[in-house]
Amino acid sequence: TGGATLLAGAWAAIFQHDLKGLLAYSTISHLGLITLLFGLDEPLAVVAGVFHIINHATFKAGLFMAAGIIDHACGTRDMRHINGLWHAMPYTATLAMTAAAAMAGVPLLNGFLSKEMFFAETLRRDPHGALALLLPLGALAGGIFGVAYSLRFIHDTFFNGPPHDLPRTPHEAPFFMRLPVLLLVLLCLAVGVFPATTVGPLLAVAAQAAVFGTPGPALPAYTLALWHGWNGPLLMSALAVAGGLVLYVGLQRVINLHRITRLPGWLRSDGRDVFLALETASIASATVLTQGLQNGRLQDYLWLLFGAALLAGAAPFFVAAPALTMTPLHVNDLSFGVAAVGLIGIAAALATVANHRRRLLSVVLLGAVGWVVCLTFAWFSAPDLALTQLLVELASVLLLLLALRWLPKHSPAESARGPHWRGLADGLLAAALGLGVAAVVWLVLTRPVADPSLSNAVLASTLSLGGGANAVNVIVVDYRGFDTLGEITVLVIAALTVHGLLAGFVPPAQAAAPRASQAQPVMLQVVARALAPFALLLAAHLYLRGHNAPGGGFVAGLLMALTVLLMFVANGSAWADQRSSISPLKCLGFGLLLTLVTGAASWIFGAPFLTSSYSYPWLPGVGAVPLASASVFDLGVLGIVASATLVMLLSIARLEPRA
Repeated sequence: TGGATLLAGAWAAIFQHDLKGLLAYSTISHLGLITLLFGLDEPLAVVAGVFHIINHATFKAGLFMAAGIIDHACGTRDMRHINGLWHAMPYTATLAMTAAAAMAGVPLLNGFLSKEMFFAETLRRDPHGALALLLPLGALAGGIFGVAYSLRFIHDTFFNGPPHDLPRTPHEAPFFMRLPVLLLVLLCLAVGVFPATTVGPLLAVAAQAAVFGTPGPALPAYTLALWHGWNGPLLMSALAVAGGLVLYVGLQRVINLHRITRLPGWLRSDGRDVFLALETASIASATVLTQGLQNGRLQDYLWLLFGAALLAGAAPFFVAAPALTMTPLHVNDLSFGVAAVGLIGIAAALATVANHRRRLLSVVLLGAVGWVVCLTFAWFSAPDLALTQLLVELASVLLLLLALRWLPKHSPAESARGPHWRGLADGLLAAALGLGVAAVVWLVLTRPVADPSLSNAVLASTLSLGGGANAVNVIVVDYRGFDTLGEITVLVIAALTVHGLLAGFVPPAQAAAPRASQAQPVMLQVVARALAPFALLLAAHLYLRGHNAPGGGFVAGLLMALTVLLMFVANGSAWADQRSSISPLKCLGFGLLLTLVTGAASWIFGAPFLTSSYSYPWLPGVGAVPLASASVFDLGVLGIVASATLVMLLSIARLEPRA
């Protein structure tokens, strides 16, 4: 920040026409220099900063007073009119030029000493990376600009032709008006020649307080002297003087600083213009990025999603590659039935790819892949997952079948979907993702269980702490109930999003698949009416047993939703309209409210949110009945899952084409 202020203020000072404007911008630059020194966070850099504060106060006060004298004598401070004042005001000119030379860092003056200390600190500092080069180069650039605006102050005020169009005839100021400037210039000269004697004690006290406070340890050793030998700081001072002279002469020849009213675009130092240019570039970059990412193509969005997932999943393999060992899988105990089911899943997946343009067949084949996954869960002794996968697969296939009504029977040809290389890229990405997931599964299946204590502790505590023998259900609705609350909230949002997107949508007539007849299937109606009560009874059974056996609110909710949807498909929209008082949207809200109330009820007993409890009340003729507060939470999950599934499926099923 200090370095940027040093350079920006110095560059802006060069192009000012007002004397005090030039001095004001140069003050900004010198404050940046001091901030840079303090920002180096070194004791000697702080000493240099305090020294420059003293020197800057001395020569800058003299310069501002000289500018006031010139304004009083000429009636203006505009350097485009007050040229050639050397002849009319020789004493004032001598004092002002000496102070300006101190500001530029000319030897024998105080500004030279603190500038050399500044250069020395930028060379002594050992920062990381590019700052090791940028820091001294920035300091040198600031020194060059400082010499340039000091030359501008001297040349355009006291030389550069005769004055013109002045409100007053220039004249020398009285002695007592020049006396403060004279005293300050003498201080600049005395400090520049005898620094240790004149300013040494004051600098030691001020720097001590700035670095360590008072009292504190002694400052590191430093030397105040005019000559330190041939070294890097002296070379930088010489380069700054020479570079400033070249820069000023070059600017005068190229753009004539004395007459210019507005800088060319490549030299403009107006902060507003820089800001607007950066703003325009930022908006243009954001537009290009947004149009590239948010282009309305679902395929591109999936590419970004799966590509990011692939990179995130592949990173551990490269980082921890030596520690990952792919243990061979043994298939000695693999039964023929399990192998056959696995081959069916592989064949169904390959057939889905081969028949991807035939949408109905692709949906059926995807359903077969889902059933194979369901059987895999069952083989791995995960009945809860198998039951959930079974019902999720039914709901997903039904959802896709309902959506196919508004899509063509066949996907467009490859030429209509993009360039030929796109299909190859999609295939490579899919293969990489599949191989990556297979590698992760392989590692999980073959790695030894280093510490089974966690899983054993959970299995041992679900009945005693959660009041249920089904560890999966107890974990979902009790141990990590807050996580489940977040998941069902996301499900509510997804259902409302689907409903909102399709509520006002009316598909065109030509988009609907032709139907042979508008009559409702009688056989399906009979089967649905006979099946629905048993399905609902089974859903209630799965919910009630979920805390101690495979089941739970999620599975029961899916089964209830599929039962209601079966009745809707069998009986049509009229059946659903007759039961419009039972709104899935209302049930969504009630389900979420029930889960929140269940969680907040624990506050009444001074327990954290979602803390559960259980008991075994005795009922006559029944005996001890397991009753857990988590079952009420699970009831809310049931309502949300059933309602969300119905909202999404019915939103598609209710669509009617335009006439």
